Amino acid sequence: MRIGIVGYGKMGKLFAREFGKKHEVGIYSRHAGGFKFFGSIEELFKWAEVIVVARSLEETPRVLEKLAELSEKSEGKVIFDISTFKRDVMETYKRFPEGVKVCSVHPMFGAGAKSFEGMRFIVVPVEGREEDVNPVIKIFKEFNAEVFTADAKIHDDMMKAVIGLPYFIGISFLSFVSEFEGIENFGGTSFEYLTTYAKALLNDSPEFINEILELSKDKIEEFLRFAEKGEFDIEKLREKFEHEIGKSYEEFYKVLNKT
Repeated sequence: MRIGIVGYGKMGKLFAREFGKKHEVGIYSRHAGGFKFFGSIEELFKWAEVIVVARSLEETPRVLEKLAELSEKSEGKVIFDISTFKRDVMETYKRFPEGVKVCSVHPMFGAGAKSFEGMRFIVVPVEGREEDVNPVIKIFKEFNAEVFTADAKIHDDMMKAVIGLPYFIGISFLSFVSEFEGIENFGGTSFEYLTTYAKALLNDSPEFINEILELSKDKIEEFLRFAEKGEFDIEKLREKFEHEIGKSYEEFYKVLNKT
């Protein structure tokens, strides 16, 4: 199969590397590494059977608009993006002709993943075109990935909680403690764990981090109102996660290579 990837950033490189294990891969980007390179999106579109849009949250809708135009007289192609939030892309997909299969995909892992095997992908169908997800699911199943579907609205709301809040906590914590000169001399394992996580977030671009925080603003505000109340039932939490506490503590130390 010929798979074209629009964008060759960190995730674009990961997808190119993984798809390249079983398929022919082409890239439309200023930097294409060792893969087949296309100087225009039109050339990539003509060549590819499957097209993956791996651009920023801001750029993805514009790329999909162009692909929708190119798809007007086309059939049989499969097109999807891998953006973190789906709000700004789902309406554009409705412009594609029925002969082109479209949906949105969210890989629930970062560019540091070693392979697709065992990794989780959320596939978000376009309303009224739910069957379009089938060829995309099939592609990821080839790589023994875990795949499930989710409604776009539910997906975005969940992402605010599982990505937006952790980013907010990490960045705000690091910003706050970095004002204390020499604080690392006093920090223990909890401090090291949190600062390591927060510094790892900085591997993402400032633009991406700011977009995540902005799009998660309502959930962050909800979290802050909850935290301000300070009504935490520790005993209830211990009961709920009773069988996970010991293992989590062991994993906590393993991550920091303390054992």
